[in-house]
Parts: sequence; structure tokens; C-alpha cells
Amino acid sequence: MPEGTWWSTDLGAPLHIDTDANPDLWGYLHLQIDKKTFREWLDLHLTALATIHGIELTRKLRRFHKSFYEQTIVTLRDKVQADEAFIYHPVPLTYMPLVMHATRIHCDARDASACEGITAATVPHPEIPEWQQRTGSIPFASPHLGEDGVRVTRSYPANSTIMMTSVTYHWHTAPGLPDVMLRGHHDDPEVVAAAMEPLDDFARTLRLPRNR
Repeated sequence: MPEGTWWSTDLGAPLHIDTDANPDLWGYLHLQIDKKTFREWLDLHLTALATIHGIELTRKLRRFHKSFYEQTIVTLRDKVQADEAFIYHPVPLTYMPLVMHATRIHCDARDASACEGITAATVPHPEIPEWQQRTGSIPFASPHLGEDGVRVTRSYPANSTIMMTSVTYHWHTAPGLPDVMLRGHHDDPEVVAAAMEPLDDFARTLRLPRNR
């Protein structure tokens, strides 16, 4: 992996979005991290999960997860510009990890369902036949971020063999505070279905640091 733009040594930045979620279920993924720290974190992370799930941590699994997290960190930090990212630990190492990323956004619309970021999650992808896409939306309140929230689930084919499922939470906060959006996706709908209740529980723990 190249040096430079892929890695950042800015490790002291304050949290933009906070959580008091159970650390046995949720891990923090540093989006600003140097190469040495990343390697140390990855080794500890994979070793712990292999022990929890009772499986052998093979070289193939190490390579898969190293590549996944390298790409994820760069994508979330530089392309998506996420504020924080979190890993759901119960997903076995033999599956793609389930990473949820949280971002502060600004929206002056009347309610959460009208904000630009959330409406994009409900609009069918123009390059995929509409009958192949499934979208569901429900109100979703937060004890920290307010009552004006929504959860959107969406399934769509990534290719001829893989059906992606995404989950998006968005809270329209009080004037003067940024909205918060929590998003994630997975290539196995059954993983998302099994994690939905823990995802909802986790989403309710998010807060802006000033709301401590």
C-alpha cells in the first residue's frame, strides 16, 4: 500500500459523532491512522474476532480483511467524507465486515424525509430495473438526536449474483445543530436481516459530543 495520501498521521482529532455502544458488539474504525498503527490495530482486531468466533485466522482471511479495511478507510475518509466509522463484531470473519459510517450533514428542509441525503436513498438507481430494487422507510426516533428521524432499507443487485442491502438512518436535528446520518451496506441480505435489531439499538446510542 503506498505512503502519502492513503494514510494520515492526524490521530488527535476530536470525535464529531459519539456513542456509548457496547464495545463487545461495536468497534471503532479509525479513519485517520498511520500505517504502523493500522497494522497493529488490524492484528489485534482480527485475532480477537477469530477467538470470539472460534475459527482459525488463516493468511487468506488476513489478506482479505487487510485489503477490505485499507479500501474502506480511504473510501470513507476521502470520498464519502465520513466523520466516524464503526464495525459490528458479531459478523464472522468469513463474511464481509459490516461497517456503519456516521456523517454530519446540513439540511434546512422541514423534515428528515425531505433532506437531500435521505431522498437519494429512496430514489431507484437509474441503471437498475426498478422491479429489481426494494426500498422501505419507517420513522425512527433517537433519545439523543430527536424524534424527527427515519430509517431506510434498500436492496438492489450489485451484479448477477450479489444482492446488496443498505441501511440508512437520518435525524433532522434542532436548528443550529447538524443533522446526523448513519449508513452501511452488505453483500449478504441475511447478515443485515440478522443484525437489524442490534443496528437499531446502536443507532439510538449516537449523539453529537455537545449532547453528552
